[in-house]
Amino acid sequence: MNTSGWVFSPARSGAGKGFAVATVAVWTLLVLALMSRHVFWRDEVRALSLALQGEGMLAMLRGLQGEGHPVIWYLLLRAAHTVVASPVVLPAVSFLVALASACLLTRHSPFGWVLIAGVLLGQAGLYEYAVVARNYGIGMLAMFAFATLYRRYRDRGIALGLLLLVLANSSAHAVLLAGAFALFWMLDLAWQRPPAPARAWRNFALNAALAALGAALCVATIYPPFNDAAQIARPEGGTAAAMAKALLLPSSSFGEVSGYRLFSDLLEPLSGEDQPRTLALYILTSVLMVGSALGLVRRPAALVAVWVALFGFCVFFAFLYPGSYRHQALWLMFLVSLYWIVWREAAPSPGGFALRRRVGEMGAALFVAIVLLQVPGGLFKLAQLAQADAPESRSRDFGRLMARHPELRDATILGDPDYLVEPLAYYVANRTYLMREQRFGKVVVFTRRARQSLTLDDILADAHRVRDSTGQPVVILLAERLDRSAPARTITEGYSWTLSTSPEQVERFLAATRRIERFAPACCSDESFDVYVLDR
Repeated sequence: MNTSGWVFSPARSGAGKGFAVATVAVWTLLVLALMSRHVFWRDEVRALSLALQGEGMLAMLRGLQGEGHPVIWYLLLRAAHTVVASPVVLPAVSFLVALASACLLTRHSPFGWVLIAGVLLGQAGLYEYAVVARNYGIGMLAMFAFATLYRRYRDRGIALGLLLLVLANSSAHAVLLAGAFALFWMLDLAWQRPPAPARAWRNFALNAALAALGAALCVATIYPPFNDAAQIARPEGGTAAAMAKALLLPSSSFGEVSGYRLFSDLLEPLSGEDQPRTLALYILTSVLMVGSALGLVRRPAALVAVWVALFGFCVFFAFLYPGSYRHQALWLMFLVSLYWIVWREAAPSPGGFALRRRVGEMGAALFVAIVLLQVPGGLFKLAQLAQADAPESRSRDFGRLMARHPELRDATILGDPDYLVEPLAYYVANRTYLMREQRFGKVVVFTRRARQSLTLDDILADAHRVRDSTGQPVVILLAERLDRSAPARTITEGYSWTLSTSPEQVERFLAATRRIERFAPACCSDESFDVYVLDR
């Protein structure tokens, strides 16, 4: 493996420090450009609404129990809002977390410019963990901080244990990674020559207890879930076949990070859907994922931890919740962090036996390849910006629409599905009414106690009732595009909701309302709708 500066940088010279500053500056400009285009969608704004609920911090924490995400992200948003009482804390906190990660990577990692650029310009570093304002970027920061501090604090203090506690409370998926870091640490001590002293083991035990406490706090926060009507789609029904596929072909659970989806899209115009080709791609990209850890062969503890984390994620995705890119990329950042720890201590050459050296060189090459495979996703986001593609949600467009209608300043907003109103809190201050739960609020609870079935007449009746009780106008958002000529039908919405319409109901609804806008589809969500004002 070529260990020149483009892959491995044994020390940060003056020129290297200049490169680090320039890299962060360019990355910052690109992220800010993407943020200026980004439209917040419901999962992002929902977190802010939850963080601001309750009269105090304790009330907020009680309200989070069972939501499905641990507390660190909400604590950061709440704390930031006490300093700047504005929704702008949502993108600001996300950006600052990502910026801290970028600074650690460029200043303290042993990587050369190709690897650093690959991490920062990949879809995770450039978009998912920076522009998208969600909790997963905290995991990347905690892992990079762990890699930075590991050599200094492995045998003393509790800094590493506190980082694992934070990591475990950044997302449910990161609990697996906190455990994998603890496994690496334990094996690193066990396989150390000469043997690690007793004080190092005592220090590990203390820090492992902190990591276990973090995992326990995460579990206590996310279970039992209060969204009891939210049905998790388990791939292939969670069967033994799904387990076998997940473990034998890891890229089947990591379709985006492994490069499978990219290669499949590139080859599809040539051969279309083809089962042998699909299997071959799965095998090749699975080899890439498993083999990308082999550059750690000189530090077996790191190699074992990466593989345990990989197959742990595969089982998680197969049986608990399928992984999107933001979830899959957490494993990639874990891989980067362990290479960081191992390469920081010496050049990435395994040394010793020729076979081990060749295996290590091949693994290092595959590691570089999988990092660089993330860059097309980041460049695609930049291309969307340049082409002014459709936004992620129409919530910002709705805010601009309301600004053009001052007579609706105090209007109450209803939406079907109810979750259409969740992202609006970032853009408008209007009250929102949740028809399924029959209450005013900003956060939808997917509960079986809510109305699972609605008709268009029910929506109209709720709108009249809200207007009568508030004395203010009512605005209705409908994802369903109403058509007088359409037959009676039932539309599935959300997890278990339905909306029923008939030609007669459509006539009654349109006679009582006035449509003021029809938004085009969003690029990557279902958050587009028609906007109606209740007239009579």
